[in-house]
Amino acid sequence: MRAACPALRGRNAKVAVRALRAAAALFLCALVAAPLTASARITIVNANQAGVGFNDTTAATPVGGNAGTTLGSQRLNAFQQAAELWGALLDSDVEIRIKASFEPLECTATTGTLGAAGPATSVQGFTSAPLPETWYVVALANKIAGRDLAPTAPGHIVAKFNSNVGTAGCLTESQWYYGLDNQHGDKIDLVSVLLHEFGHGLGFLTLVDPASGSEFLGNPDVFEGHMLDTSTGAHWNTMTDAERKASAIRTGAVVWDGAAVTAGVPGTLNGLPLLTVTEPPALAGDFAVGTADFGAALSVAGVSGDVIAAADAANADGPATTDACSPLDNAAEVAGKIALVDRGICLFTDKARNVQAAGAIGMVVVNNKPESSALEMGGDDTTITIPAVSITQGDGAAIRASLSIGVAAGMRLDPDRRAGADAENRMLLFAPDPVQPASSTSHWDTSAYPHLLMQPNLAGDLPHAVDLTLPLLQEIGWASAPVPEPEPRDAVHRVPRADSPRKVGPRP
Repeated sequence: MRAACPALRGRNAKVAVRALRAAAALFLCALVAAPLTASARITIVNANQAGVGFNDTTAATPVGGNAGTTLGSQRLNAFQQAAELWGALLDSDVEIRIKASFEPLECTATTGTLGAAGPATSVQGFTSAPLPETWYVVALANKIAGRDLAPTAPGHIVAKFNSNVGTAGCLTESQWYYGLDNQHGDKIDLVSVLLHEFGHGLGFLTLVDPASGSEFLGNPDVFEGHMLDTSTGAHWNTMTDAERKASAIRTGAVVWDGAAVTAGVPGTLNGLPLLTVTEPPALAGDFAVGTADFGAALSVAGVSGDVIAAADAANADGPATTDACSPLDNAAEVAGKIALVDRGICLFTDKARNVQAAGAIGMVVVNNKPESSALEMGGDDTTITIPAVSITQGDGAAIRASLSIGVAAGMRLDPDRRAGADAENRMLLFAPDPVQPASSTSHWDTSAYPHLLMQPNLAGDLPHAVDLTLPLLQEIGWASAPVPEPEPRDAVHRVPRADSPRKVGPRP
């Protein structure tokens, strides 16, 4: 089991995050230590033609514990590493086959699809199914049944990854990192992305269409049984299509109510990041925030000061003078204060560098779109040493309206609440308004802090570990021992909705 709990080596991980992830890793080691014989054989089925993808013979230098000497062999070794990490945590007598390929996928010079994976089929109606008329992804159904319910299928999970990353016209400034040691620096760690995608293939997803609320072929899936809407008190598998459609956009109200996941929350999640306004009295209170991958980590003590709107010159990309995309004109006013800036035009790290250069002690970014939750801000710049958070468009408008009479606030962590969980420590599921069809309801919410494997956005500081993904999978059936079928019969197989593609690109 030691191989499943590697040392933490996340990129640009803040000190507080490193310590917390270490505690989370130890918790998960303890959680899975009991079934010492737990193991599952996960086989990568090479679906590439000769000379491409896994069969690409381009010479490559071994890197980060990956001994492959060709591009194709290094890709395959990374897939096998992710498969072995998951296999050491799961218990199944049935081989899990992953039909995998590297091939050109949707891409531009600055944005693109890294890869996507999901269950090849879903199954219901098999003899030992715990819940009748309920869909199970086929790998999980096989584990429960104790036999392969899709013996002729080339894969129980299908994975496609982008072979063009880093080439002309496709995420030109990015590169895959094929090392197995998580020391990826500015590159995209393939093993981390694979652990996420394989998690979906193993069952971390609902087959419900969040845009319509309709269930797959009219029946619930096992994931829905733990999806609770706290505003109505109903689980998704008891709702009508219309009720699920409405629930899918109730940000902060849809939770996973499984006991094992809830028990793991205190040892995994950090305190809740907040912007606490103290003046004026009419505005005083806590504002939900999104965190940043760059800059100083928030703390319980936090940083406090007056909030001042940043003002900068109009730039070539637009007339905005509140976006901090160029050096500030009011640097003397901002110095020693918290700078308020608008989203847009340039990267979040550009804004942070400009307000830091002006002497600001923190940065608050106001969304320029009416999204229901605060943004998680990506970026990579080790020269940024001030904390940065984001707030919604509505909250930003309220704060801006009071600047003329003076606004004072603190950027801090609330140690009594957990980032990404509700007041009862139940994990929040991603339920943005409007719906994001490829991501909604099949991921943890973006507010989880520090970053978790199954959040919708790729984070650069993820260790090669599975955090709260494992107890969730155990709660949908991976924890129970295989139950043999006394009278095998044909199962019902259908192809479910594909998992969300993993994408990257700058997000100003």
